[in-house]
Amino acid sequence: MAFEIRPNPDFSWSQSRRSTFRECPRKYYWQYYGSHNGWLDEATDEARRAWRLKKITNLYMVLGTIVHELAADTILRVRGGGAVPDAADLIEQGRGRLNRAWLMSQKHEEWDRSPNRVTMLMEFYRGSGPSRDLVEKIRDKLYACLRHLLSSESFREAVEAPAVEVKEVDRLDFVELDGVKVYAQPDLLYKLGDAWRIVDWKTGARHASHSPQLRTYAVYLQERGDLPTGPVIGRLEYLGTGDAVSVPVSDRDCAEERQKMADSVAAMRTYLADPVRNEALPRDSFSLVEDTRRCPQCPFFELCEEELAAADIAGPF
Repeated sequence: MAFEIRPNPDFSWSQSRRSTFRECPRKYYWQYYGSHNGWLDEATDEARRAWRLKKITNLYMVLGTIVHELAADTILRVRGGGAVPDAADLIEQGRGRLNRAWLMSQKHEEWDRSPNRVTMLMEFYRGSGPSRDLVEKIRDKLYACLRHLLSSESFREAVEAPAVEVKEVDRLDFVELDGVKVYAQPDLLYKLGDAWRIVDWKTGARHASHSPQLRTYAVYLQERGDLPTGPVIGRLEYLGTGDAVSVPVSDRDCAEERQKMADSVAAMRTYLADPVRNEALPRDSFSLVEDTRRCPQCPFFELCEEELAAADIAGPF
């Protein structure tokens, strides 16, 4: 099918989209609407800037991607007959990928030409690069995550389970729920006995939003339609510390999550001028976040900077 340029993006739902919408309506606008078609030669300057900024990442995000990639690759390799690697071997691969991201981020001219092909770390885009403390922190976290990956219960079970699916980092599967594409594929899926195990690798700290994410994955599992039904147990593997949390997910949990997803979709659609065409309301309809202390860490900060400065000096005097 030939690529088609559309005036508006497709509407879909995902965990990250819900999180961004809750975090800041304006960030949500830039991420999903203001940057649309920003890669085209005839794009407006604003859309072009938003699309470029959308491509910026940071060391924590790169670390997470690397750990997820190595987890998927290692499980598939071992299941294919390969030996379980030493932690040192995985760490060396992870260090190499981090170093490539660090070096690539210093090639500003190449990133200017192809921001969708060249990694750009926020630490280099807005400064001279990551601090020594941050580099050491990321390196230590990489070591811990990969060691704990190999010793985790989920890894041990997955390499022995009769059938396993691993999420490809650069590919997203979806199901349709009430006519909306829902992207919610778990990092790891396998069946042990009668129960399905859905696993989410976490490289950061525990957060209250993590357990509900498992319910979304269970809804995805129910909607697949190509898998036999059975009990579902979600597991959060906190690789930075080696801790794990198992959460049984009932049919009632899934029903509640379906309603929350529907409510989230409805809230997002209140920001649309035309829900059928997925045409967004004007940018100013997407309010700035009230607590602006974290705004400088947002990739779209420079697009809101003047407006934020004006808001800071607003008041009765």
